[in-house]
Amino acid sequence: MKKELESKSEYSGSSSSSSRQVEIFVQFSGFKSWFKFFSERIALFVYLLTAAGYVLTANYALSDGSKSLPLRPFFWTLVIETLFLITLRVMDDLKDVDTDILAHPERPLPRGLVTAREASIVVHGLVSILIINGIVLAIVENLACGLLCIATTLYYYAMFKEFGCGHWLSARPILYVISHQLVVLLMVLFPVAAFHGASSLKSILCWHAALLQFCGSFTFEVCRKLDPTAHVALGTYLIAYGKFKTFLMILFAVAIGAWASYVMAVEIIMWPFLGFLLLTVLILFWKQRTPGTPLEKDEAPPKGHKIVELICTLITLLTMYIVPIKIWSGVPKAAMRTFS
Repeated sequence: MKKELESKSEYSGSSSSSSRQVEIFVQFSGFKSWFKFFSERIALFVYLLTAAGYVLTANYALSDGSKSLPLRPFFWTLVIETLFLITLRVMDDLKDVDTDILAHPERPLPRGLVTAREASIVVHGLVSILIINGIVLAIVENLACGLLCIATTLYYYAMFKEFGCGHWLSARPILYVISHQLVVLLMVLFPVAAFHGASSLKSILCWHAALLQFCGSFTFEVCRKLDPTAHVALGTYLIAYGKFKTFLMILFAVAIGAWASYVMAVEIIMWPFLGFLLLTVLILFWKQRTPGTPLEKDEAPPKGHKIVELICTLITLLTMYIVPIKIWSGVPKAAMRTFS
């Protein structure tokens, strides 16, 4: 009888425990928690600045010198590009939650501000909104514009799912960073089609405008992770590859940017900055400690990588706005390098 009562008690305890787990699982974190999540993780001004750079470059890359800016496609594509960046942020936080528990426990998901299940719902909701926008754009603007919006959304979702080969890609950081930066090309080609139509995608200038953005995004992705004392769980390129191979990755992106800026006839401004970046990285790596070595007791954390990150941020902004600046400054059409 005693054993039976104990058994019932255990069953009752496990049942109530299970109920509590289910209750916790379905409980909504609250709008205040999500507002706090977005205030902490979504740099809206930076996202709008980035989106505006892509959209303005797309409009002026094929300009004949005119400063006109069609307002409807500008604001529509600006909102969509901003939604792309917000979606990417939530995707990355959800995808990296296990790593952040070790390396960044202060972030919203690791500390339990909102749940992973809710983040997944938000991701799929944003993806649905973007795909619907793509369908509407295909009807209202042009087919190429709508299809590129949908293609960009699906590429982001494929990145979120690590293309179905996450472990394989993680073991090959160079392929990882390239595969995750190629979406930048779509981010520029999409508004190009919105402003200029499907035929504009045949222009060499629009593709090199996209490559210029690829250079800025690629260098920023690598150069913002040059802290030699970063947590090993983060798997930064510097710790995974060492200084020499990481420098080659930066050199690869800079070479693409140098060529693209030549085609866009903005090399007189871009080349000095790109050269200065390479020189700064070389000096940093020459003086920097061995990547992956922990700090000694009372040792001050290194700061040299922050300078490189700052320079790279400036270069990224330049790649976004150099073409619009060229047009706004009144450079005559004859001064623009074109190809037949």
